Formats: sequence, C-alpha cells, structure tokens
Amino acid sequence: MNIEHGIEISRPPEQVFPWIADPDKAMQWQKNVRGGEILIETPEKIGTTFKETIEEDGSELEMHGRITEYVEGDRIGFHIESRIHEFDVIYVVKKTAKGSKVSTKIDIRWKFPMNVISLFIGKKMKASLLEDIEAEFHELKRICEAE
Repeated sequence: MNIEHGIEISRPPEQVFPWIADPDKAMQWQKNVRGGEILIETPEKIGTTFKETIEEDGSELEMHGRITEYVEGDRIGFHIESRIHEFDVIYVVKKTAKGSKVSTKIDIRWKFPMNVISLFIGKKMKASLLEDIEAEFHELKRICEAE
C-alpha cells in the first residue's frame, strides 16, 4: 500500500525540519505516538535505531525502526516494523517561495493476517491512514506557523 501527501507551511525549511527529525517535537504533532526511545544513536543519524509505541482505538502497538536516510534540513527516511506490518517512510522538506513544502511517501507491507484483511478492506484502510496523515500534517503546519 502506497500513500503520499504534502502540505505547504509558511516557514523556512530550517524551522520546519526539526519538527520532523526530533522525536520529542514529532510527538507533538503525531498524536497516536505515545512514547519512544532511541536504542542506538549514530553520529550521522543513518543507522540510528529506536522503538516507539502508538495507540489507536485503545490498542497499543510497539514498533521498531531505523533511520535509513538523512540529509539535515532536507529529508529523513525510516524503516519501521511491528507485529502487523513493516513500512518505509520518507519526509522531504523543500524551500518554496512562501516557505516550505513538506511531503511524505509511505510504502506499507502488511503481515498476516492484516495482509488478508487488506484484500477486502484495503481501500478503507488506505483512506483512514490518509485521513490521519492529513490531520497530522495540519497539526504540524499549525505548530510551525505559530512559532
């Protein structure tokens, strides 16, 4: 399942990027994330491993991830795994005439039994995930533009 989304933010990339790359700041706009911990931090960021807990509809899910791509002020990519899925996500922040454009691309691969369930309700699952991402990006925009 592939999902893409973007939003314009009226702040320069150097003010927006920390809200994506810093886990404590990211938790402020990623509302389902309940906690996280860096397990191994590398100086170049690529290879840094972490775990985080998300909560949705009263259920918690622990995820383990690793930073796969990092260019300060420009992009950060992750590979994340849980008991129900694994996915690769990249966030890109580009300078625009009015500030920044933040975009994301997510490639989700469901594990059994979610992969079977996705055959039947995949469109609904994708629409729900996109709705969540849109809400998070609007919160990111609100926070960045309020600074």
